[in-house]
Amino acid sequence: MKSFTLIELLIAIVIMIMISAVLYFSLDTSFQSWDVSQDNLILQQVSSRLMEELSEGLPGGYGLRDALEIIAGDRDYITVVMPWTDDSNSFHQGVATYELNRHIKPGTSAPIAEALMPEQKTYQLIPASLLDKGKSEALPQVFVKVALPAATRMRFTFHPDYAIDGDVAATYRYDSSEEAVLIEDKDGTRSISKNPFGVKITDFLIRYFDNSNNEVGSGGSFSQNEIPQISGLEISFSAVSKKGNTRVTKSFISLRNASAHSGNFTLREGSVISIANSADIKAFLLTNLRGIDNGDNLILEAKSDKGNDWKLSIRFSRLNMLSTPVIEQYTIEYPPGNKIYSDNPRTSAEGGLNLLMLGPSGLYDYDTDEVTGELALGGRVKLEVKRMDIGGASVFVRP
Repeated sequence: MKSFTLIELLIAIVIMIMISAVLYFSLDTSFQSWDVSQDNLILQQVSSRLMEELSEGLPGGYGLRDALEIIAGDRDYITVVMPWTDDSNSFHQGVATYELNRHIKPGTSAPIAEALMPEQKTYQLIPASLLDKGKSEALPQVFVKVALPAATRMRFTFHPDYAIDGDVAATYRYDSSEEAVLIEDKDGTRSISKNPFGVKITDFLIRYFDNSNNEVGSGGSFSQNEIPQISGLEISFSAVSKKGNTRVTKSFISLRNASAHSGNFTLREGSVISIANSADIKAFLLTNLRGIDNGDNLILEAKSDKGNDWKLSIRFSRLNMLSTPVIEQYTIEYPPGNKIYSDNPRTSAEGGLNLLMLGPSGLYDYDTDEVTGELALGGRVKLEVKRMDIGGASVFVRP
């Protein structure tokens, strides 16, 4: 019987060791590759979820895309106001007026009213209007214009007034010590980047842009007059795993309710906004007139770098707190100091005023039905609020 020699046995052992080593390193490489893939998948999931919650919000809530206004911001935080929904009221027979639980920002639209009737699963829009109580700081009241079944739930969604009700604001900010993104609102402070995988957030950055994709602000900060220019945000951050792997995420969030997108600019005394010149403008409405007392005035002046300036002075009246405020008189000066037209329309202030249809056949309005035969306002035009006694107003501008 033939047996193995010692040399043959040693050779066999060496070959077995080499094969085992090859198998070991092959399996180790496979496990490492699988481990890296798992780590990258975790980073992708955490990054995507964080960006989605920043943009679209938590389930049942709002995200930055829905923000109605920006209060303040910088490279590592932003404070915004989201739509507010008051669902604390139920319909009562014989009652048409309901008080809201937060104030409405002056110059914004009336609440969207909805009703959930008994045995129904979805809310239905209902007609309602906002009562003008003058410049009172009492909570606003909504007049419901239809009769509803008993026990009908109602909800009113509107733009809340941060200046009076500070709890309507939400702040998204980066905490470098925790390496986390936090949200601060009426429900407290909590992390929206928290995850069970121990992934941390670093290099968080917010940039602000206007409709022409020009960056707004210097070094991340901006002035109050620059806020209406902001129509989008670019948010970027790095997600770092426990193993030290990094994933960079960047996304642009278009602010669907930004003034630059909607064309609706809330006015306050001293504010200045850019508008189309009188050759290119298609719509120019003074609207959302609120907080009106008898004898209040509103003065707007459109200033251009070509041609004369155009000035509109409006005087309001109302008999008492229960009566409807009206546009008592408006006067047009072109240029300021040269009165060219005045009218006493005595129309309801709730209907606003079409600034492209003033005077006979619109002869004295803002567009190209000008008096002198030349464009009333050419080039770049700024609309300035010279005086504003009323509580709130806005202009809708469409070039």
